[in-house]
Amino acid sequence: MQKYKTVMITGASEGIGRSFAETFASKGHDLVLVARNASKLLALALELKEKYAIEAHVFAADLIPVGAAQALFEDITSKEITIDVLVNNAGIMQVEKLHECDIEGLNRLLQLNIQSLVNMSYQFLGPMISRGSGKILNVGSIASFMPTPNFAAYGASKAFVLSFSEAIAEELRGTGVTVTCVCPGLTQTKMLSQVGGLEKYIPSFLKADPIELTSQAYKACMKGDVVFLDKLANKLLVQWATHYPRWFVRGINGILARLK
Repeated sequence: MQKYKTVMITGASEGIGRSFAETFASKGHDLVLVARNASKLLALALELKEKYAIEAHVFAADLIPVGAAQALFEDITSKEITIDVLVNNAGIMQVEKLHECDIEGLNRLLQLNIQSLVNMSYQFLGPMISRGSGKILNVGSIASFMPTPNFAAYGASKAFVLSFSEAIAEELRGTGVTVTCVCPGLTQTKMLSQVGGLEKYIPSFLKADPIELTSQAYKACMKGDVVFLDKLANKLLVQWATHYPRWFVRGINGILARLK
C-alpha cells in the first residue's frame, strides 16, 4: 500500500498542476484535484482513473477568498478523505510595471500566491502532525532567489513561498512531516506565454518539460528535500544570483527587463 496514499493538488486543471496530477497518479497515489474549472477537473479525473486505476476526487473551488481554505478543509473532512500530501501549486503571474498594473489583478495574485498557500498549509498541517506523517510541496519559482523587474509582485510572492517553506520545514523537524519548495525555471506551460513575448527569445534547452519537472520534484518531495531546483542552468543561475552583490544582480535584471 502506498505510504502517502492521497495527494491534494491545487491549480490542478492545467500547467504544472496537471503534470503533478499525472506524476502522482502514475506512482499509484489517489488524488484530490482542486481548481475553479469543474469540467476540466472532471475530465482529468476520469482520464487518470482509467489510465492508472487510482481514485480521483474533484473539488471545484476558488482559493482566493480568505475563508476558502477552511471551507475546503471542512468539505474534505466531511467526506472522510485524509490528505497525506498537499501540493500548493495554484498561482497567478502578472507581467506589468507596478504603476501600470491592474490593481485588482495584483491583489488576487498576492492573495492566491501567498495568503491561500499559507492558509492551506495551516489547515492541513494539523492532522498530518497528529498522524506523525505527511508532506507539503509548495511551488515557488526561480524568481524566488532574485528581484524580477516587471514581475515584481510575482517574484516577491515566490520569494515569500521559499522563505516560508524553509522556515516551517525547520519548525516541523522531528514531527514526521516534511516541506519541499520546488522552484521551477521556465517551463513549457500556458503561463510561459504570459511573459510579454520574451518566450520567443528563450532557447529551448532552458525550457523544462512539465512532466520531467514534476517527476524530479516528486522524487525530491519523497526524499524530504527542502529546496528543489530543476535543470543545471537554473542551479547555475541561482548560484550567480546569490554570489554577486544584490545591487549588481538587480541592475542586470533591470537591463534585461528594459530590453524587452
